[in-house]
Amino acid sequence: MIERRITSSGVLCIVLILAALFGFGPDSALARPVPWEITADSLVRLNDPDSILAEGNVIMIRPKSQGADRMFVRADWARYDKERGTVKARGNVYILSGADEITANSADMDLEGETGTFTDSTIFLPETHMFVTGKEVIKTGEFSYTLKKGWVTACKPEEGANPPWSFTSTTTNLTLDGMAHMTNAVFHVKDAPLAYTPYLTFPAKTKRETGVLFPEWSNSSRSGFGLMVPVFLNISPSTDATLYPGYLSKRGIQYGGEFRYVKGPESRGTFMLGYLHDDLRDGADLTKEYKNDGLIRSEKNRYWLRGKANHDFGDHLLGRLDLDIVSDQDYLQEFRDGYFGFMASNRLFLDEFGRDLREETIFERESSLQLIKSWPNMVASAELRTRQNTAHDLKLVNGTPVFQAQTTSSLQALPRFDFTGRVPVSGTRISAAWETEYVNYWRTEGVGTQRLDLHPKLITFLPRGGWLEGKVSGGVRETAYQLQSYGNSSWDKDSFQDRQAYDFAGNMATTFLREFNLGNADWFEHLVRPNLIYEYLTRTQELPDIGDTLGYFDSVDRLESKNWLTWQLNNYFTIGGVNNKGGFWDRNLGLFKIMQTYDLREDNPVSLGLGATEKRYDWSDLRFETAVSPLANWVLGYQANVSMYGKGVSRYALLNNYSFTGGHSLGLDYRYLKDSGMVAPYFYTDLGESTHDLIGSLGMRLSETLIANAYLVKSFSENHTVESRVRLSYQPACWMMDLETSKTADDQRVMIIFSLDGVGRALRFGRNL
Repeated sequence: MIERRITSSGVLCIVLILAALFGFGPDSALARPVPWEITADSLVRLNDPDSILAEGNVIMIRPKSQGADRMFVRADWARYDKERGTVKARGNVYILSGADEITANSADMDLEGETGTFTDSTIFLPETHMFVTGKEVIKTGEFSYTLKKGWVTACKPEEGANPPWSFTSTTTNLTLDGMAHMTNAVFHVKDAPLAYTPYLTFPAKTKRETGVLFPEWSNSSRSGFGLMVPVFLNISPSTDATLYPGYLSKRGIQYGGEFRYVKGPESRGTFMLGYLHDDLRDGADLTKEYKNDGLIRSEKNRYWLRGKANHDFGDHLLGRLDLDIVSDQDYLQEFRDGYFGFMASNRLFLDEFGRDLREETIFERESSLQLIKSWPNMVASAELRTRQNTAHDLKLVNGTPVFQAQTTSSLQALPRFDFTGRVPVSGTRISAAWETEYVNYWRTEGVGTQRLDLHPKLITFLPRGGWLEGKVSGGVRETAYQLQSYGNSSWDKDSFQDRQAYDFAGNMATTFLREFNLGNADWFEHLVRPNLIYEYLTRTQELPDIGDTLGYFDSVDRLESKNWLTWQLNNYFTIGGVNNKGGFWDRNLGLFKIMQTYDLREDNPVSLGLGATEKRYDWSDLRFETAVSPLANWVLGYQANVSMYGKGVSRYALLNNYSFTGGHSLGLDYRYLKDSGMVAPYFYTDLGESTHDLIGSLGMRLSETLIANAYLVKSFSENHTVESRVRLSYQPACWMMDLETSKTADDQRVMIIFSLDGVGRALRFGRNL
């Protein structure tokens, strides 16, 4: 062996271009370039075999411009074999290959093929922040590895310490497609093994791949022990599906599936179906009734189909599909939580489509199909909308099941057409506006109708300039009905009904503004805006009572006569100034509003819809509204109604929203309404019931890793707590644990949720108490 010392011990660092080092002249160097740069404390060339021996702070770099990807190698000692294109590295080995980082005690690598063997090695995958460690690691390709006696975690390894969580295995294969396949996998918390599976696969990179997702465990006094193991199916880059097989020990086997697709920025869809052949029955034993309402819940085949889709046909034509079909009224409340529950589905639809589901407590579910065409001043739409009544129809009365017959069925809008718009009249300040609707209300039992509603109107603004500004509008309205009975119901009045209505509205306001100099380039602004509003609406008649729950089809059928004059005095306060950089700043400091409405009608109480002995009140409550923002992230508001007829305070609300520095928050919504029949503009009535509620929320960051949240809904009018919930969230660097306890009128639950970075939700335990 012939050696040539390239550096002496006094030289700290030399950069060597191997293409020039191994060449025998300019021609040879150009013909056989070696795209590597080496620095080291000491470099020695060995002629037999043709290689380089590097010692001390060894760094080898392959620039990206000369190779498939930039590669970086650092070690205490390295030997490069030019003929074989291999390198041996020892001591504190660090390799950066693409985005993956590798550390090891020793490494034997084929640099051109990017294969090799490492001992006591850790691979860091930055896309998912995963650490993969093995006693022996074999690099089988540019981005593929095989590990012997390895473990996987998202927690950064520390010398001599077990990670907070990890998966160990006898063999782990990291494949080119970004999947980790583990055999004899064991889940550990610290050094304690908690779960075993003979095979486990999960994405080690962000690329979507088919595989088993981490399971969900639950425990409930009503459903028993539960296990759900989602399976993700990557059908194509724009289409995927997830299967949700599961088991509940007291109910049976669950089945679920989710299908998603994307066709473009405004064209996408998500559909989900859950099914359970329920072994649990209520009603036979009153001590086991759900919600203690006497209803018999005997459904065996329980399901929920939901989904939403948007499609952009181009030229401002949009399609929307909403599905919400469920087997019974309790399904959404019983299966509210979890991977496949109501809350997760509702959040997904709201985030992806901007449309949520009806509340889970509403028995009547709606599905619709819409086409919407828009122009600069007009919108036309066509719709099919169905309603499904999921209410139970059997009830225990004195121990005997009694069928609760329904005299009417749910309304189906098949179809509905809307056309609205507003266009200016050339050469004038007048605009012509219109709202038109045709709907066919059909039902299997009860009274339906075909209804045509036409509402054209003219709108104009007061001339600009001067002290006053305002708007005036006037319109006529024709509503025609063709009524028809379905099923066993009957309609003994004229099948054709119509109604005419006339409306007029005017709004006049002015503005006073004054600024006060606070010194130091700061100012305070007070804006006063008095406003006078007149509303008039008269109609010939209303639709006769159709015998439905409401007595009419929808709000179009009930127009309230108006001859109202409303005055308002609005005050707005703003503070601002110039900051240290010379820029202007301002923020709202608060507001104060006072308003009242006077009824100019001279009708008797009966013609106003009141009882013959009821008193008519001309003046509405005097309404106050104020809000103060002492800090940029704090808003405190108060609203109150005061009766003009000695009835006292009929309504008040205290609102608070405060976000503290450091992640703390405080929310408060405290409301009182003397009679629920009172609606804006709050003419006094004693119809309805009193409501008195408190909704409060509190969030506190106790430390960098510990967050506490509390939520409370209290009904003082019914003297019970509607819902209370307390949650502690512990979130260190690589995992999270949520401990939550909640209580409602029907349920007490304690739940622990573990989430692992890079893997997702790991464990979920819950129990109804």
